[in-house]
Formats: sequence, C-alpha cells, structure tokens
Amino acid sequence: MEYFNSTNEMFGHIAYAMLALSYVLTNIFWLRVTAVVSMFLEIVYFNFSGGDLSTGIGWTVLFICINAYQLFWLLRDRMNLRLPEKEAPLLREALAGLDDAQISRLLKAAEWIDCVPGDVLTRQDAPVDALYFICSGRANIEVNKSFVTYLEKGAFVGEIAYLTGNPATATVAVDEPSRVLKFSRARMAKVIAADDRINGIIYQLLGRDLAMKVRRSNTRHVLENTEAARVA
Repeated sequence: MEYFNSTNEMFGHIAYAMLALSYVLTNIFWLRVTAVVSMFLEIVYFNFSGGDLSTGIGWTVLFICINAYQLFWLLRDRMNLRLPEKEAPLLREALAGLDDAQISRLLKAAEWIDCVPGDVLTRQDAPVDALYFICSGRANIEVNKSFVTYLEKGAFVGEIAYLTGNPATATVAVDEPSRVLKFSRARMAKVIAADDRINGIIYQLLGRDLAMKVRRSNTRHVLENTEAARVA
C-alpha cells in the first residue's frame, strides 16, 4: 500500500510539474502537447486517490478534448504550411520566435520578387504600401540623394513607414541581383490580426532591425569623421 501511495503521488507531482512547464513554454504546439500529457497523468492521479473525483476528472477530460482539437489544427497547419527549402534557414533565423507554420502564414501575405540593379523598393517621401525583406543580394539606402549605408540579406526595408504609416524616410535601391519578399500591408494586417504572437514578434523584429541600421549608420559616420580628421 505504501508503494502504491508513493507511486500515485509521483503521478500527481509529474502531472502538476508538466502543467507548470506548459505555462512557460512559448511554442503553442509543445505547450498544448505538454498540457495534454499533464492532464492524462492528472486523471491517473485522481483515479487512484480515492473518493468521488468524477467532477474533476470530467473537467480534465473536457480540457484534454479542447487541447486535442487545437493540436489537430496545429498539426494540419504543420503538414500543409511548409517553408521553401532554399530560404528556410534564413527565414527561421530572421523571424526567430515564430514556428514554421506561423512563418508560412506570413509568406501567404507576401510575394517573391527577383530584383535587378536599379530597382527601387522605397522612394524617399513617397507612400509605402508594403514591407520588404531581402533574402539575397544587396540594396543601398540614400537620404537626400546621399549614400547612408547598405542592406544585405536578412534585412527589412520600409519598416519605419510600416510602423508609423508615414511616407518613406529614405530611398532604397537594389544594387545587385536580389531575391526579395514583398509583404502587402493589407494582407499582412489580416495575418497579424489572426495571431497576436505573430503581431508581437513582427514589431519586435522590426524594432531590432531598425536599431541595427541606426547603429551601422552611426558607425560609418564616426569612421568617416575620424578619417577626415586624420587627413586634415
């Protein structure tokens, strides 16, 4: 009996430990898997604890059914929404925090563009109706027709206008053959509205990307001023 009780207690501890773990997981798929396993163990614990626990078990079964239903749709998404093999590593790195299914949903709001040198993605003081992401190649940033810095693969273009709704603050033109993702503002809004996590991650990534560009631009200006002072 003592062994039985200790084993039952072990089921209870594992069940509640896994439930606690599910609260800190950020990946919704594994969160639900952990929650379902936890609730199955909780039923085992309830079943052998004695007394009338039918109410608790009934509600736990309901919660399992709800999570199982959601897992079904998540698995369906994972099977139907796949990343392009060539660009998958870059997209996972650039959109860290989103799973493949969420990134695939974003791609449904985008179109692939093969750009040639001279193609303009944004023009200073002109409205911007899309957000761009450079998957390969390079583009130059110009402000008032003066070169500021360059952008390479993994960089967003038009994020200030996207975040603020204002016209573009710079002209960005491709200077070597590039493959670019163009995210329609209207289609992007629908994807973001359907998933709060995508919304939060996108704004976080755009803010980080903008900070990186400002830092790169400031570093370039410091180096140019240092060189000018040395020559003088």
